[in-house]
Amino acid sequence: MWSIKKSVLLNACSAAINFIPDEFMCFLGGNKKTKTIDEIIFMPTENSEHSASVNELNIPFDDTILGSLHSHPFSSNKPSKEDKRFFRKYSVNAILGYPYSIETIGFYNEKGEEIKITLLEG
Repeated sequence: MWSIKKSVLLNACSAAINFIPDEFMCFLGGNKKTKTIDEIIFMPTENSEHSASVNELNIPFDDTILGSLHSHPFSSNKPSKEDKRFFRKYSVNAILGYPYSIETIGFYNEKGEEIKITLLEG
């Protein structure tokens, strides 16, 4: 089972709030062997009210990038068809539903299926 530091989620919530009314996107970093996510990785993104995207050529080949996280400013934390296509690249993906709190985050695997995540203090 994957685990994530609470501080990572709180920082992602704060960042998403700063992007309202646009979607926010970042990557989740950590240790694949221990399945622990302990950092947010920011990259240049294109953001609008309906999407957030990154030029995939800008994503470094880095085995600490474990997943993705993005926000849905005016909807739930359920993945769209486009989200599910993007999820195929990563083992763990998160969607922040408005109003952006730990309680409004959904986690998904590379197949777009909902998964449980353990929340770590710190």
